[in-house]
Amino acid sequence: MIPVTIFAGRTVVVFGLGSSGLESAKALAAGGAKVLVADDEPQRVIQAAANGLESADLHALHWSKVAA
Repeated sequence: MIPVTIFAGRTVVVFGLGSSGLESAKALAAGGAKVLVADDEPQRVIQAAANGLESADLHALHWSKVAA
């Protein structure tokens, strides 16, 4: 995996945790971003949590603090 560093130190939300979404979230986290994840399939959110990613409550999220 190649770490994605363009969002280092910033908050990013990844919607959809299929194979490319999960890998993108992991690459962003490896590059220093605070990554929040969301998916309508609970099992994918559980899989993301097993990879150290935090799920987002999209209704309570302060969107003004999200970079991407």
